[in-house]
Amino acid sequence: MASSTEQAEGGPATPDGPAGVPQAAARSALPGTGPAGRVLDAPSPGAARPEDRPGNGFATAALALGAAGVTLVTIVPGLVFGILGLRRAGHGGTGRVRSWLGIGLCLLWTAAAIYLMPHLVRAADPGCAAYKGTALTAYNRALADFNGNHTTPNITRDVARATSALETAADRSRDPATARALTVLTRDLRTVLNDLHTGVVVPGSAMQALNRDAAHADAACGTIHV
Repeated sequence: MASSTEQAEGGPATPDGPAGVPQAAARSALPGTGPAGRVLDAPSPGAARPEDRPGNGFATAALALGAAGVTLVTIVPGLVFGILGLRRAGHGGTGRVRSWLGIGLCLLWTAAAIYLMPHLVRAADPGCAAYKGTALTAYNRALADFNGNHTTPNITRDVARATSALETAADRSRDPATARALTVLTRDLRTVLNDLHTGVVVPGSAMQALNRDAAHADAACGTIHV
């Protein structure tokens, strides 16, 4: 009979699974399945999660060395660590931005050093040191007298002091081009001084020559105008 058969097989036939577990619950308990047997997406075995990506000490070192590149001694190590940081970042690591920032800072300091080094070398000349000290101070005082339309009582004395200081700076210079530029400026001032001694009004051409040759002297001594 049907009733005896059902009792023999463990009870009445139902949509439930074995041992009374509902079929839907049994399907959802299987790995990789959701409700109604729907398959869930699982991460690929080789995919690295962000929190599992390795750190990049090379990138951090490159950024620090690049920031300290103003000393010039950390430029080469900064570039090396930046390249190593990019290689590690290319193999699944982090730090690509830090590596590029470090490399960029190193290149920036390199360009600045290439631009400034010739100016620093010229400025170290003894003649330029004298020119940028007492000679330039005396020269600027003489120019201030000229801006007063030659009415300053001490104009002759100030021009004489500037001429003497420029002559001393030219004698101290070890660079021929610098000594020549300072000598030309000294000659211009001597011409002006002679005009003042003879009572002749200093012509505008003499002032133009002073401005032109003073600019040449500044360039010869590595003066940077910003």
